[in-house]
Amino acid sequence: MNIEDKILIVDDQPSVRFGLRSLLEAEGYRAVEAETGDQAIRLITEQSPQLILLDLKLPDADGLTLLPRIKAIDDETPVVILTAHGTIETAIQALKAGAENFLTKPFDPDSLLILIGRMLEQRRARRHRRLIGLAQEQVAAEYFLGKSETIKRIHATVEKLADSETTVLLQGETGTGKGMVANLIHRLSARREKPFVAINCAGLSRELLESELFGHEKGAFTGAVASKAGLFELAHQGTIFFDEIAEMEPAIQARLLNVLEQKRFRRVGGVQEKEVAVRIIAATNRILQNEVKRGRFREDLFYRLNVMPIALPPLRECREDIPPLVAHFIDHFNQRLNRRVEGVTPKAEAMLLSYNWPGNIRELRNIIERAMILCGGDRIHASDLPLGGAADENASEEFLSLDELERLHIRRVLEGAGRNLSRAAEILGVTRTTLYNKLRKYNLDETPV
Repeated sequence: MNIEDKILIVDDQPSVRFGLRSLLEAEGYRAVEAETGDQAIRLITEQSPQLILLDLKLPDADGLTLLPRIKAIDDETPVVILTAHGTIETAIQALKAGAENFLTKPFDPDSLLILIGRMLEQRRARRHRRLIGLAQEQVAAEYFLGKSETIKRIHATVEKLADSETTVLLQGETGTGKGMVANLIHRLSARREKPFVAINCAGLSRELLESELFGHEKGAFTGAVASKAGLFELAHQGTIFFDEIAEMEPAIQARLLNVLEQKRFRRVGGVQEKEVAVRIIAATNRILQNEVKRGRFREDLFYRLNVMPIALPPLRECREDIPPLVAHFIDHFNQRLNRRVEGVTPKAEAMLLSYNWPGNIRELRNIIERAMILCGGDRIHASDLPLGGAADENASEEFLSLDELERLHIRRVLEGAGRNLSRAAEILGVTRTTLYNKLRKYNLDETPV
């Protein structure tokens, strides 16, 4: 039993309500009462009881007609029908209307309490499974969008390293999802209940970045009117994510290296050492090896960070991931913008697949959001896509050029053939060499199988 469990008693007889309330409160439940259907609806809306005891005969309503209104408010709340005139036919009607159980007055108090306890436990179990399912669905929505072999390999790597303490270095162009992958690694790890702290190293002066990372003591510098904990302290036992770490100044690189090796640091202006246990994930859109050669990044820090490097590919190299990403973003913005967009037209899909995507997934997300604001119907048209004049706004949305049609057809056949070039060539009625040349022409970037 949970002391927070609240049970609503709906009965027009004061003596019945008093008896039930006394029984429930003696067992530690919280009881609220209603003597009419209207009162019951109001209390259900305002107080969200965990279980409802409902009499069939009320002054202003019949329990069977009230049930659908109750279930429309909260379908998860179990309802037990109570009546002095029980028949098998009435019981069947009550169960069909949504009641979870049916008891005839007078009822055995112990049997009622056992029934209530079992039903509340079942409700908690259902809600728990639902919450877990929603959490898993949210992870899956972000995690399993890609279908390309490159993305699948990244997924496998993330799964293997998530529960380790290994330092991770994410490298990739701007907009490839480095922040999302860092967050995902944290959420899949044993540290998931602890803080995930992110800091962008670009655009911060050495003094400001040092204070942000390590904190400072009162009076450490002009304006330090109070002591402040740094991000390392806030991230203790969790994960700290350094975005754009190539932009970190050399003096801070040296302090960061010392913290990674010693697991301890001092606040700016402080003398007391503080111990810290955090997992480090770093990201950059630069090639750190080149930055090391140019003397812009410490070689020893590079090797300390480069324990598990993951290269995130640009979207133009994983074009087969574009359709599932588009579908995901449409679903997301349908909820956010209260729209009912069902998809994109063939012409729009061809444009999305042929565009170079210099801004990668971030740019695709922004394009879809803008297109959903602009489009007037249930599908995104080519003219809704702000892709730098790639669309002929006077062209028919339902017709493609021969090249566009051929590209779409080849891509779909490849997917149907499991990306096996020999099988795809056989379906298309061309040689493997011809198909390979078509793949290069349309920049489909398929690895021969």
